Amino acid sequence: MITMTFTLKNREKTLTNINIEECVKSFVDEFEEAENEIQSIKMVEESDDASEYFIISGKKNAKKWYDAIKKGVVKI
Repeated sequence: MITMTFTLKNREKTLTNINIEECVKSFVDEFEEAENEIQSIKMVEESDDASEYFIISGKKNAKKWYDAIKKGVVKI
């Protein structure tokens, strides 16, 4: 399982699913109108070590990664 937190302009949306592709699909289904507001994305894979995570920060970088995941180019 993986948890992705999407930081938007004035709020955060956190989704958990089996992989990043499914998290992004859920985000698109529920919050697609907000995809241009993404400021950063934090990904945490289910494990015993909460200090292990991956974060993409910056509006341009976060949007590029989001689009790549959405297209299936990046998979975890």
